[in-house]
Amino acid sequence: MVMRALSGLLDEKLVKIISLFVRYPEKKFYLSEVSKLSGVNNTSTFRILNRLVAQEIIKPTVIGRVRVYQLAKSEKAYQLAKIIKSEEKIDVLDLFVNRVKIMPRVRKIILDSRVGNVAKLIIVSDFSLKERINRVCKEIYEDKGFKVEFVELNPSQFEGLKNLNSFKSEKKVLFKRE
Repeated sequence: MVMRALSGLLDEKLVKIISLFVRYPEKKFYLSEVSKLSGVNNTSTFRILNRLVAQEIIKPTVIGRVRVYQLAKSEKAYQLAKIIKSEEKIDVLDLFVNRVKIMPRVRKIILDSRVGNVAKLIIVSDFSLKERINRVCKEIYEDKGFKVEFVELNPSQFEGLKNLNSFKSEKKVLFKRE
């Protein structure tokens, strides 16, 4: 509710950039990363970051000849993060699926079970992506405190287990590549 009101008053680009930093408060971003992840062009991103630095919401750090940006540890940043986090309604599994489905070899993501802050998934892929998927699981656990456990199967393994009635038919398919 509050964020919707702010979105109407504030520049949509500004809200996208602030939300990115709030989602990953400990991460340091390059300008190009902020631009890419927020979907805001480089020029606007640079202008907005400078405004946020002046307001002590974002803290810049110079590493060699490169500048990185991180959410500041200030009262303003804390209060803003509190407002944004209370308004975020992104389901953690949706976040996981959105990050994994862009991997071109992933064919299906199936929810086996979800209890509290733990979900067990079956991922069907043409090629082993275990390391990449583990990184996504780790980042989500560190950021959201939500644990994603998974087993990765190739399509023939999945079909074989399905034919043996190892899977209940009511499993929820979170993603399926056509």
